[in-house]
Parts: sequence; structure tokens; C-alpha cells
Amino acid sequence: MDELYLELIIAMLITGLFACFLIMYVMYARIRQLVAELRVLKSRVEVTDEELNKLADDIEEFKKLKF
Repeated sequence: MDELYLELIIAMLITGLFACFLIMYVMYARIRQLVAELRVLKSRVEVTDEELNKLADDIEEFKKLKF
């Protein structure tokens, strides 16, 4: 009877360990997906030095205008 309980506990632990590995893999895949999406968003938002200088110049010109 003790052997049966021991085998049951071992089976439960192995099942739990397998479930943990499965969850870790799903989380890893999701992280990779989010990193790819982040790279796409970063490329859309990235501002070059020329664009920043042009924006600063436009702001200065707007300040000089008198309405």
C-alpha cells in the first residue's frame, strides 16, 4: 500500500513538472512574440536627428511669428 502512494505521488510530481515546463514554453513563445511587436513599434516611432532638428527649427520659426 505504501508503494502505491509513493508511485501516485511520483506520478503527480512528474505531471506537475511537465505542466510547469509547458507553461514556461508558452510564456517564452509569448515573450518572443511581444519582442517582435516591440521592434515593429520602435521602428515606427524612431525619430532621426534630421527630423528632430527640423522640428526644433519649425518651433523656433513659429515662436517668431506674431499674430
